[in-house]
Amino acid sequence: MSMSTYIPDSFAGPNFNKKLLILLRSAGIDSIIAYSILQRPIVGGMWSIQLPDVPAEKWKQPNFRLILHAQDFVNWHKNTSCPELLWIEKHYTFEQQRKIIFVHWDHNITDYYEGNIQFVEFPSHSYELVHQLKERWNEWKDVHNKDIRYNFICLNGQPKPHRNKLHDILRDEPTGYTTHGYRQPAPFAPYIDYNWNNTNNFINLMPLYQQAKASIVSETIYSDSPGIITEKTLLAIAAKHPFMCIGHINIHREIAERGFENFDNLFDLSYDTLDEEHRLDAAIDLNLSMLQDPNWDTSAAIDKTERNFDFLMNDYTKSIEQRAQKQIYKIMAESFD
Repeated sequence: MSMSTYIPDSFAGPNFNKKLLILLRSAGIDSIIAYSILQRPIVGGMWSIQLPDVPAEKWKQPNFRLILHAQDFVNWHKNTSCPELLWIEKHYTFEQQRKIIFVHWDHNITDYYEGNIQFVEFPSHSYELVHQLKERWNEWKDVHNKDIRYNFICLNGQPKPHRNKLHDILRDEPTGYTTHGYRQPAPFAPYIDYNWNNTNNFINLMPLYQQAKASIVSETIYSDSPGIITEKTLLAIAAKHPFMCIGHINIHREIAERGFENFDNLFDLSYDTLDEEHRLDAAIDLNLSMLQDPNWDTSAAIDKTERNFDFLMNDYTKSIEQRAQKQIYKIMAESFD
């Protein structure tokens, strides 16, 4: 019978914790789980990490796995090496590394990592957010009652170079409403009061979502790869907004790979494959004149917004579970080949 020991956490959330345990046990894994291992301070471009003690006899068990849960995205040096993973490797033998499963948010991490650690994509941040949206539906369902005043909103929280530039370009556009965490915060949801409760923040920002036809999403990661999809995109979907993302290279392809539809029938998303130096400028150059049109018609996007909303609320968390389960089962099957 599989068993699991885990370190208490304050970041992962009860829905994720419970489901991860179920998936591991269903694969016959005897595990020690370290939740939310990425801690502050971030020093030298790397999260601080506290690793659990593992009894020597555990490593000898064929079905034992050490589960390291990364609740946030890890760092990459020149998109080729991850300091957190390299640091973890130094603390374990090659044989022990093969019994480590790194549960992560970053997309397609195995395309970048060469080593012995195993990987399961299970974004606890997104998983918990959608569960909270379902639980609190009555508090935000009015977001779909529109009172259109703007073609777009572009909500920028934590300042980053690409967000600063995007704000500079869009802040004076009369057909849009653009915020910036410090330069131009949303008056009813100032970034200084942000406490990482994204459902509360969404509810506070509801008037802006109600007043806009679409969202220009400035995602968290821009220059680096691999990237992630955060609440910024998921909340635009919850609001039934067509959206275009300013984020890491190929972000729209990765959004589609995770079950959502992009709005290439509304926006020109060809900038998505360009390098970081040109991607943001091209995104604006290709789409700004349309966004400035006071008669901009977004009706062609309605069917997609409805399908995206339905997938988010009914199937997205299931798809996350199924992807994780498939990867866990593959790891265990290959370990006994």
